[in-house]
Amino acid sequence: MLNMFIYLFFLFLLESELVAGFFTEHSSAPFIFFFLAEYASIVLFSCITSILFLGGYHMPELFINDSLINLQSIILGLKTCLFCFMFVWFRATLPRMRYDALIELCWLNLLPVCVAFIIFVPSILIAFDISPY
Repeated sequence: MLNMFIYLFFLFLLESELVAGFFTEHSSAPFIFFFLAEYASIVLFSCITSILFLGGYHMPELFINDSLINLQSIILGLKTCLFCFMFVWFRATLPRMRYDALIELCWLNLLPVCVAFIIFVPSILIAFDISPY
């Protein structure tokens, strides 16, 4: 989510929004292409995320498809739309963080949690003799 052009973490553009320089420098077609590229990247990353984490076009085994209709593309489209909705929803509801607050969150909160999980998960796997292979 941080690698997308989401303005929650896009801190170096926040200053230009105060004077609206981003909106006055480009008019008509270049302005449209900026926003089309941004939303196309949201759709692309939503599709990649749904393929990697939700099984792509595989549907849950809730029902058996006995008809001749191929539902695989519809299912992938629905999963992609779900992630696109989540992208836009997070963008609209989460507040922007100041640069110092974002650095404090990453270094003082998220980094120790990540290091703890790097130590905790293998120790649980070794303690209970759980082998992933």
